[in-house]
Amino acid sequence: MSICLPSPRTLCVSSMLLLAALSTWLMSWQAESAEPKAAPAKEARKPWLTSRVVGSPEPPPPFKVVRAFPNLRFEHPLLMARTPGIDRLFVGEQAGVIRSFPDKPDATADLFIDLRKELKTLHLLPQAKDVEAVYGLAFHPKFEQNRHCFICYTLRGKDTKQRNLADGTRVSRFLVTKTDPPRADPASEEIVLTFPQGGHNGGDLHFGPDGMLYISSGDAANPNPPDPLNTGQDISDLLSSILRIDVDHKGEPDGASPRRNYAIPKDNPFVAIKDARPEVWAYGFRNPWRMAFDMKTGELFVGDVGWELWESILRVEKGGNYGWSAKEGPQPIKPERIGPTPILPPLIELPHTIACSVTGGRVYRGKKFPELVGAYIFGDWETRRMWAARFEGDRVNEMPEITRPSVRIVAFGEDKVGEIYFLDYDGGTVHTIERNDKGVRNAEFPTKLSETGLFASVKDHTPSAGVTPFVVNARQWQDGASAEHWAAFPGTSSATLHATGKPIPGNVDWHNFRIHFPKDAVLLRTLSLDGRRVETQILHFDSVDWRGYSFAWRDDQSEADLVPAEGAEKTFARASGLDSDKPEAQAKAVPGKGRERVWQFQSRSQCLSCHSSWSEYALAFQPAQLSRNAPDGHNQLAAFTQGGLIHRVGSDGKPLPPFDGESVEKEKKLVDPFDAKEPLEARARAYLHVNCAHCHAFGGGGAVDLRLQWSATSAEMKAIDVRPTRGDFGLPDACIIKAGDPTASTLYFRMAKFGRDRMPHIGSDLPDEAGMKLLAEWIAGMDTKAAKPVLDLTVPDNLFAAPGSALLAARLIGRGEMKTSDQKRVLAAAAKLQPGPVRDLFEGYLPQGEKGERKLGQNPRPASILGLKGDAERGQKLFWSKAVNCGSCHKVGDQGTTVGPDLSLIGKTRSRPDLLESILEPSRRIEPKFAAYVARIADGRTITGLVVNRDDKQLVLRDEKGKDLTFAAADVEELRPSRTSLMPDGQLAGITIQEAADLLEYLANRK
Repeated sequence: MSICLPSPRTLCVSSMLLLAALSTWLMSWQAESAEPKAAPAKEARKPWLTSRVVGSPEPPPPFKVVRAFPNLRFEHPLLMARTPGIDRLFVGEQAGVIRSFPDKPDATADLFIDLRKELKTLHLLPQAKDVEAVYGLAFHPKFEQNRHCFICYTLRGKDTKQRNLADGTRVSRFLVTKTDPPRADPASEEIVLTFPQGGHNGGDLHFGPDGMLYISSGDAANPNPPDPLNTGQDISDLLSSILRIDVDHKGEPDGASPRRNYAIPKDNPFVAIKDARPEVWAYGFRNPWRMAFDMKTGELFVGDVGWELWESILRVEKGGNYGWSAKEGPQPIKPERIGPTPILPPLIELPHTIACSVTGGRVYRGKKFPELVGAYIFGDWETRRMWAARFEGDRVNEMPEITRPSVRIVAFGEDKVGEIYFLDYDGGTVHTIERNDKGVRNAEFPTKLSETGLFASVKDHTPSAGVTPFVVNARQWQDGASAEHWAAFPGTSSATLHATGKPIPGNVDWHNFRIHFPKDAVLLRTLSLDGRRVETQILHFDSVDWRGYSFAWRDDQSEADLVPAEGAEKTFARASGLDSDKPEAQAKAVPGKGRERVWQFQSRSQCLSCHSSWSEYALAFQPAQLSRNAPDGHNQLAAFTQGGLIHRVGSDGKPLPPFDGESVEKEKKLVDPFDAKEPLEARARAYLHVNCAHCHAFGGGGAVDLRLQWSATSAEMKAIDVRPTRGDFGLPDACIIKAGDPTASTLYFRMAKFGRDRMPHIGSDLPDEAGMKLLAEWIAGMDTKAAKPVLDLTVPDNLFAAPGSALLAARLIGRGEMKTSDQKRVLAAAAKLQPGPVRDLFEGYLPQGEKGERKLGQNPRPASILGLKGDAERGQKLFWSKAVNCGSCHKVGDQGTTVGPDLSLIGKTRSRPDLLESILEPSRRIEPKFAAYVARIADGRTITGLVVNRDDKQLVLRDEKGKDLTFAAADVEELRPSRTSLMPDGQLAGITIQEAADLLEYLANRK
């Protein structure tokens, strides 16, 4: 059978005419105007020739990545080490081969050991099949005398279903020959220490300045569920730890155990604690990927790979607890499980907007780059970025990105004088840095929307020729803003739609993307409220990375200006409290009409929280969003392929013909959540997908194991009838989604509330009443037999007795369906509530301050406060006032008490942003000596306070009022660290933003 296709020339001309016709129609559709009765005249697609969105407005990085040894290439290298006394470097390949080479530019590599072929001890673990990977290599400080090296490797089990081998991670001692090149003698292997093998093995080895061997271990598990062995906060095993052992001495027999091939240093922190493994030096690590000692100070730095939200750089101390899996960075994961010592904060917390798999680095002590001396240089495996961080005490002073993303950094090394090297896992090459003398900033990057070349007339909002409008199936909730979308590809370049996803060359090789975009492609949308343009957002693809920029529209609508990298805010009056873009909803007047409203322009890093590799960057320009029929019957996605805006490619890499009416129907698509003709579940799932799934996907940055993509099955969602792990807001029998009962569903509650813990937490501050109604109908319909909550408005106090009834009342207020008299009564009662989940349901409807000032609330924006000029004298009065009462815990000069840190000179050591973080989030970073403990007393009491004294006779705790409480040691049933500060989060929620700025100014002046 033969298939007759039109010639390429005929297809191109006719399809361009079709695309132009649809594009013209789409421009009218974008504005939500009435559908045209007839399709407009067809015109050929015009090229976009006016683009000025090139490069970046930020300065170029100061360094560039270069090959250090052009003749060397390894197979998936994982580690780099050097020997004392021999000017050789060593690289370990993942499969178990270690090679060495002289530190010369023209070096070639020699075999050091091939564990796969030469290992003699495999038979000692009968369950093992062969070598899985090599993770660590360290040479003894007295290597020139004893020729000892230590290798950490893992074994693969014979049973492929077995997840862990109990002794599958080995640290072994080998003798090294005195030959040139040197070789590790496989027959000399002495197994020193073992621990379970699993998904996160750690396995890095380094000798400290004290001559002890330090070993990193992970939680021996795959990513999900997090820490299934619950080992993170458990010091009774060797996992999730930094271990410290003495390899120069043998240990005494331990009960029935054989004699150890190492000794326990007597000053290890947990040697005297019952059931603790004495090898543990520090704990609370998920997957410590590369550690190193500073050559000058001896401090130990560790990069710990995060779960779904944060990556961490840690400066590890004796006995330190670094949080996993009670926390991941600042986010609680399993807060009920905390080890015997307080959780110490990371030096650096990297959100998944900029890093996804951190690689620990080195403190630079070389001579080539004086400006880097003392900086901690580290990178990220996924995003391929590299930073140079400096610290003041336990806080980051600066952390500039020093190179453009280039190689997949898997490990760092250094030569004998401290010059750095790093390994590219993908290419197998060794790299270093050189100054980027040719790098120049794009000084002409557009600072006004009119300079981008995207609009022929900014004032009239008329796009330039070649800038193509498009409409999405499911629109995101943006606090009632309507959205217009365009795609702009330079010249007549096109995007490529793959039948099956493919990696983007030079970008994220581990992720498959269906759509690949041309260099300097731009996707943009304009958000409007009440018919006035507020913001135009653009995504720019530079062929390697996507970058997001916002342009804020001026009040006269004549122009829009580039928003600073850190974001901005704009305040104006709301036309209505509902702010829905549905015409029928706009007609309703609800609480909040005319009150002040703040529009948040997100920072550039916040843009990439949603537009990340996990969500395939372009949220709107995806087949599931683009495949929809125009009024004339043409399918938008088909027209884009027929017109050349998108080209199709098969799974074999060969071109496919453009979509036609039949083939495009095979593309799965999202439905319009508010199209009543579509199935209820499909509408609800589409709503969750467009508003939530970019974070709540594997690796997307969501802090719970939740999957809200529309394509996920009910079981894969891990939400329906699943207990919440991040708080239940006091809802009885709460689930993330409680089948049959929206008011017992934390997902629904988060959508309904204002402030902290609201969802979505980026791009939205107000509940979406239409969306909540849709979700409520879907959830309620899951169980038709479930009893529905009954709301009684006759007694306001009853509304607040249970969060579920308060939730229903708030919805009546939000939809404008509550009588005015009842509404006043309910809001007056809500205003008297203490800060918390129930009050958060009404916070956005409550009256503003007497003079219209905005309260700090439960979800304050630091930028708002930092942008105000504070008055130190007013701040001093507020500090000592009864309303704030800071002096009950802190001392300034001769005033106050010392429950918390002395603030007399706090402005000398802390920056304004740092101080503000402590005011707004006191539990995020707690100094160890001010860490609170929770004591359970034999009489049933639970007391929280600072440990003043503890011995075998008594325990003395100082409570939040500064009072010392003494308990007999025998009466203390349990004493464990608290994960929160004695100063509760949200304590200052009731002060105004200006008062917060005044308080900050007072503290910043304490020098």
